[in-house]
Amino acid sequence: PVARIPGAWLLRLRRTLGSKGPWLVATSFALYSAQWLAVIGFLPSIAEQAGMAGAGVASMLALVALVNVLGNVVAGRLLQRGLAARVLLTGGFSAMAIGAFVAFSTFGAASAPDDMLVLRYAGVLLFSMVGGVIPATLFLLAVTLAPDEGSVSTTVGWMQQLSALGQFVGPPMVAWVAALAGGWQWTWVVTGSCCVMGVLMAGQIGKELVRGTD
Repeated sequence: PVARIPGAWLLRLRRTLGSKGPWLVATSFALYSAQWLAVIGFLPSIAEQAGMAGAGVASMLALVALVNVLGNVVAGRLLQRGLAARVLLTGGFSAMAIGAFVAFSTFGAASAPDDMLVLRYAGVLLFSMVGGVIPATLFLLAVTLAPDEGSVSTTVGWMQQLSALGQFVGPPMVAWVAALAGGWQWTWVVTGSCCVMGVLMAGQIGKELVRGTD
């Protein structure tokens, strides 16, 4: 078997990194994780600045995480019913862009009324819930777009590595923009840029899937 050949893992790694599909899914995961962790990681600070504290913040965080799980589950059902992965990825990244814009575009503005908090939180829920379709879809695509069956593990591993890179880079970028702007009102530009690139990746993934069926 290939797995018992000395240095076989190097062959799998070379084949994985030399193929377009693994790079597409891994980059897409990085674009997702970078913004999701940035938004969720800073949510307690954002809520505190909005005048919330204690159990209220904990409940907000729990619901945001819960709806993300819901998005993952729904993605699996939709994929089983034949909805194209490209459509799910495009929809997920688009919803994250809209959600982040709603949540942060007026944050810190002097004219923003306190009742905007509900709308902002709704934006975060949209960001997390519909964005939750992305990881489930990408894990399926990691199997589909792996160069061969023996490269599935390395493809998933590469996707996880770039996901970790996104988590490492995303929050500092958002924090840097917030520091420059003196508030969170322009941080949606960072997440929105990730979403635009994610939509472009979704288009490339769609083309790669079509090419694989030819």
